[in-house]
Amino acid sequence: MKLLKQTLCGVVLALSLSACGPLDGAELEPLEQEGQPLEASCVSVDDTLMTTHACGHANNGADNVNVTASATRVATAPDISPRHKHYTLLLPTGAEGSVTFTPAAVTSGTSTVESLSFYLSQNVAFTVVDTTTSATVSPLIGESVSEASCPLIEARTYDLVVGREYILATGPASGNQVRIVPEYHYDSRDRFYRDQDGDGYGANSPVYRFACEPPAGYVKQRFDCDDTNPAIFNC
Repeated sequence: MKLLKQTLCGVVLALSLSACGPLDGAELEPLEQEGQPLEASCVSVDDTLMTTHACGHANNGADNVNVTASATRVATAPDISPRHKHYTLLLPTGAEGSVTFTPAAVTSGTSTVESLSFYLSQNVAFTVVDTTTSATVSPLIGESVSEASCPLIEARTYDLVVGREYILATGPASGNQVRIVPEYHYDSRDRFYRDQDGDGYGANSPVYRFACEPPAGYVKQRFDCDDTNPAIFNC
């Protein structure tokens, strides 16, 4: 069963370290696989703060940018790198269209690789091509996503090299257009707490940060003063 959607307090927590009470413990990043920043435990981005954030952009007309995609896979195709936007790609009739994307260093000023998820409004072919090597980049995760009143239904997750240009080839698509929202994982990490006794409450410290759905044993609710006894919680 999916995690319950976060409460308003959880949303505020995602925006401010001090919101909804003091932060009681140090934050820990999830372990990363050697050579790539994607969380080692990551299997899905469906029921996450990041998906909610992407849907917010998709439902905000002010964030929309219409882009006429190139009919060919070329490095001079229109660029959709600016963050916090959703792009409506206008594709050639009955064919795929291409745009370009160049990842920025978001995790830190010296980041060399960033994890990103591209959210799509249709389940269509989506190919990422490295313009430096001409190689196709395989997605680490490709899945359906579902959030109420959200036009985004697919997510494709990649680790991409910072500063390197990629061609995103999409389609063909119904209506000759598809909407896309790129999201950096680092921008939308949620807070979780370790629940060792399974009572649904976690110890206040440490705080774990996940952009993906967390592994088993992590919850959003803290305030467990004895995480070895399931009869004691919310204290």
